[in-house]
Amino acid sequence: MPVQHAAVTETLREMTGAVRRHPALENDFYRHWLSGPLPYAQVEVFAREFYARTIDTTVMIALSVLHTDDLAARVERVKHLYTEYGNGDPAKAHLLLLETMLTGLLGRLRDEPYTAAELRAGGRPETRAFGDARRALFTDADARVVRGALLAQEALAHSTTIRMYEGMRNYKHLYDEDDFHRACEYFYVHICEAAKTDLPGLVADAARVCRDEVDLAQVRRGFDGVLDLTAAYWGAVHRAMRAV
Repeated sequence: MPVQHAAVTETLREMTGAVRRHPALENDFYRHWLSGPLPYAQVEVFAREFYARTIDTTVMIALSVLHTDDLAARVERVKHLYTEYGNGDPAKAHLLLLETMLTGLLGRLRDEPYTAAELRAGGRPETRAFGDARRALFTDADARVVRGALLAQEALAHSTTIRMYEGMRNYKHLYDEDDFHRACEYFYVHICEAAKTDLPGLVADAARVCRDEVDLAQVRRGFDGVLDLTAAYWGAVHRAMRAV
C-alpha cells in the first residue's frame, strides 16, 4: 500500500527520537560505566571490546559508501570516513586517538605501560558475532536496509559518545589536567562531529526510498537491527566485565 511522504517522514522522526529510550543506550553497561571508577580488570575488558568494535565501525562506514546508489548519501559517508582518518593526517586518525587513550588509561590503572598489542588481543566471540551481524546489515543487497542501518548508527552516535566520555571522567584523578584533556581528544572530536550530524537530512534520505509500507519495513529492518545488535553487544560486554 502506498504511503504519504509526510507520514513516512514523521514515522522515521519518531524512530530516531525513541533511540534514547532503547536498550542500546539505556542499559546496565552504561549504568555500570558511569557509576564510578571501576577495577582495572573490568576496564581492560571494556577497553579491549570497545576497541575491537570501533575498528569494525570504520569498516562499516566504508562499506556503506559502496552499498548505496544515492550520490548525496555517498558524498556524506565519504566525508565521514575522511574525518575518521584524521582529515588526511594519520597522526589524528580516530582509531589511533582511541588506542592512545585506552592504553594510557590502562597503563595508569595498573601502574605500568600497557601496549597496543595487549589492547588488540581483545575481541570476544560475542563482539565478533556483533561485528559480523552488523556488517551483514551494512552490506545487505537491499539498499533500503542499508539506509535504515546508517540512520540508526547516526542516531546513536552523539548519546553514545557523551556516555563514554562521562564515564572516562571517573578516571580524571589519574591525570594532570592538561594530560586528561589531551587523552580525551577522541571523545571531543566525536562529540563535535556527532553534534553536526544532519539527522533531519538522513531522515529525509530514508523517507525518499519509502514509497510504500514494504519500503518502510525494510528501512526499519536495518534500523531496528542495528539498535538490537548494539543492545546485545553492550549486554555481553557488561556480563564479561562483571565476570572478571
